[in-house]
Amino acid sequence: MYSYIKGKVAARDGDKLIVENNGIGYELSVSYCTLSNVKIGADILIYTYLQVKQDGIALLGFLSAEEKSMFSRLITVGGVGPKSALAILGEIAPYDLAFAVAGGDSLKLSKVKGIGKKTAARIVLELREKIDLEERPADGASQGAVGADKTASSGNKDIDDVVVALLTLGFSSRQAYAAAENAAASGANGVEDILRDALKNIR
Repeated sequence: MYSYIKGKVAARDGDKLIVENNGIGYELSVSYCTLSNVKIGADILIYTYLQVKQDGIALLGFLSAEEKSMFSRLITVGGVGPKSALAILGEIAPYDLAFAVAGGDSLKLSKVKGIGKKTAARIVLELREKIDLEERPADGASQGAVGADKTASSGNKDIDDVVVALLTLGFSSRQAYAAAENAAASGANGVEDILRDALKNIR
């Protein structure tokens, strides 16, 4: 219903942000990370998600498309609702969360208040499986056509781990493989360095 709202930050109240646009004040629930990065009176473009609940509706806001994309993925995991997803994003930035999922680091997730070890492990498992099933091309996929997606494995574990992280952030498999391989070819070494350089130059 709403993709984003562009307006001025009118107020902050707890975990709520009021954004005014054309005389209308929109109340959005946001993560602590988003809340701490906005100032009252500032112009803002905030991405939105409309949550339909039994007792009404709520509008959720995100400062970046990456944060919204990660939120959308988190709430597909069993046992993770919008409130829990916002709590996770309030403590772990999308970049770090993607890295944790790619590396199977459920311990990092379990440190978020309200997220137990079982839920953290489920997040890692289900997000990685979702990426494998829906985003990454099948093994042995054809590379003959110009611009065709590459196969699921590049033959380099570091690059493959970076690709998983980029897919978790919502980039296409073509974007992810190109960015990861270009970063490695430019001299980046190790998963963290390749991922950092890939994010700087991804198209």
